[in-house]
Amino acid sequence: MIERTVLLTGAAGQVARHLLPGLSGYARRLVDVVQPLPAADPPEHTDVRVGDLADRAFATEVVQGVDTVVHLAANPRAQASWDALRTPNVDLVATILDAAQRADVRRVILASSVHAMGGYVQQEQHPVDPFWPPSPCCAYGATKAFAEALGRTYSYRTGLSVVCLRFGAVQDRPFAVGSMPSWLAPADLRHLVVRAIEAADVRFGVYHGVSANTRHEWDTSNARAEIGYAPTGDSEVFFTELDPNPRRSLCPRGPVA
Repeated sequence: MIERTVLLTGAAGQVARHLLPGLSGYARRLVDVVQPLPAADPPEHTDVRVGDLADRAFATEVVQGVDTVVHLAANPRAQASWDALRTPNVDLVATILDAAQRADVRRVILASSVHAMGGYVQQEQHPVDPFWPPSPCCAYGATKAFAEALGRTYSYRTGLSVVCLRFGAVQDRPFAVGSMPSWLAPADLRHLVVRAIEAADVRFGVYHGVSANTRHEWDTSNARAEIGYAPTGDSEVFFTELDPNPRRSLCPRGPVA
């Protein structure tokens, strides 16, 4: 179904490696500061670009002719300092939204995080409603809340379609009991992103990206209703194999890094 060209930023990262098989039906443009695929014999319909999106000229170049941008590029460390987060998690979002809007890109999908709402879970306020105000549990989560707000601004001001996906922990399996509610199975990640690409008539939306976990702490009803997200994974199947540590895979109270 090569009908759209999808630009994937942060294409050498862990989430991208899980996601890429789900984008095989599109013409793919992969971007990272390092080579995201083996240099020899990349897959058909895949255009690989190596460069830094902090360079506005490079960002302007790579969005040309693209239907959808899936923006994963970021510092993914929840405990990172603000200095380490500001450029990759704040400035790059502004750069990619501006470049996409100027290039008449149809839709930008921003990789947000459950950390943008982690304060609710840590205070046992759940299931977390996606329409509640952001409550970041860390500086990393705050950068994701900012990205959502800037995406909403671009949608309102320019008409650019922006979809924000609050990813949980994308892993083959959760590591501990406490991380079970926020697990996002790789197959569900792929399904969620494809639904976000293909959904019609979404000017702006924020959706929780977690699987259909029995330990239910994240409301995904708007994702199901608005973009057709239908997760099938359930972390409960791993329960007997996991570290029994009940601590949530979110950031506890303490000094802000």
